[in-house]
Amino acid sequence: MPNFRVIVLGAGPAGLFTAHALAAAGIDFIVLERQPEIVRFQGALLVLWPPFVRLMDQLGLYEQVKKLSTVLTTKTSFTHSGEPLSHDHIFDALEEELGYPSVGLSRGNLLHILYENLPEHKTKVRPNAHAVNIETHQDGVHVHLADGSVVDGSVVIAADGVHSPARELIQRLGRDSPATSDLKPTSPMVTTFMSLFGHTRGTRKDIALGDFAEGHGPGIASQSTRLDDAIYFTVLKRLDKPTSEKRRFTSEEVDKFVREMSDMTIFPGVKLNEIWPLREEANATLLHQEEGLADKWYHGRVVLVGDAAHKMTSVNGQGALSAVLSATTLVNNLRATLRQRSGPSTEDLEAAFAKYQASRMDAAGAVQQFGGILTRFITWTDEGNEALDREASRTQDMTEVSKNRMLPVFAQSPLLDFIPYESKQGNTPWAVDGKFLVRARL
Repeated sequence: MPNFRVIVLGAGPAGLFTAHALAAAGIDFIVLERQPEIVRFQGALLVLWPPFVRLMDQLGLYEQVKKLSTVLTTKTSFTHSGEPLSHDHIFDALEEELGYPSVGLSRGNLLHILYENLPEHKTKVRPNAHAVNIETHQDGVHVHLADGSVVDGSVVIAADGVHSPARELIQRLGRDSPATSDLKPTSPMVTTFMSLFGHTRGTRKDIALGDFAEGHGPGIASQSTRLDDAIYFTVLKRLDKPTSEKRRFTSEEVDKFVREMSDMTIFPGVKLNEIWPLREEANATLLHQEEGLADKWYHGRVVLVGDAAHKMTSVNGQGALSAVLSATTLVNNLRATLRQRSGPSTEDLEAAFAKYQASRMDAAGAVQQFGGILTRFITWTDEGNEALDREASRTQDMTEVSKNRMLPVFAQSPLLDFIPYESKQGNTPWAVDGKFLVRARL
């Protein structure tokens, strides 16, 4: 599509997936990443749920995913002291229903797959490209970089994370009153929990491969998984009070946090103080877990995707999935607009972006809201949560409970509508344009 160029801000999972979708759609793009390296082996383990795996398969990347990931099979829940709560087979159940597995994959390996397999990635993805300002006009955008250079394009897709400068720009431009235009916008992202993320240099054979271990308790929770080559762990703690402050934690604060949590069970029969000495020191970090949903995802020729628009805690493991589903919907709508008019006006683009937000707002908001409820439930935040947690674990089939909640949502997940693809099928058919197809069971 000549003379139309998308500038993607951010080369995280959302930004690089968006780049793949744009490349497949034949839309020119460039990705600007402020960090000096694109592939960084930092951050938490990502769960690629069946809709995410299906999209990677549609892009021809699933074989790469299989080589670097571990299939998740079971979920084991327990208290901080190691008292068993439940053991379910939600991952196996979802694969049986949808035809695709759920896999554990490090963020670094996902970035590696997306970057190395992106056509012309060495010229299409620019590191050390820190965007400091975006100028919009009737026919395009100018993105000003910290080094003084300017990148020109037709639109900006901002996958620039939870502290998105582009979101602040959209908030400012969308204000009705010029008198308030110089005020710093209020962030929709609020932090109620902080988390320790890390992974080990090796693994332990006494920890079950592919079992997702979750610790519950007052004010604190943990989630840990052993992959083929490493153990990934997260310990989450409720703050004394919510904050919108952006924090960087020192190594001393990390050490203090670990000392406080050292006796906490993070796998059945295994405590944090047994795993912590095995960590990759450079990748163990303490972060805020922001939550929030922006009320406006676009203005003019600038549009948000991923954590910039909708952010949840890591507890329900669906942040990355929500990001790629939004990117899929956005590129589908953008391509449809360009097929109607190769040089769309700002009004045409805003109509496409409005349709994108309308398509994803409720679904992304519901996932974000449920993530918050689940986070507070397993940290026994509200009165009665502990009793409910213990009672549910004792009396309910947690595989069925989780499946009944997740399956209807997952089955309606979109695909890139311009790439011919036949979905694998399980017992539950995938929806097409919101309608379920009746397919033969595998």
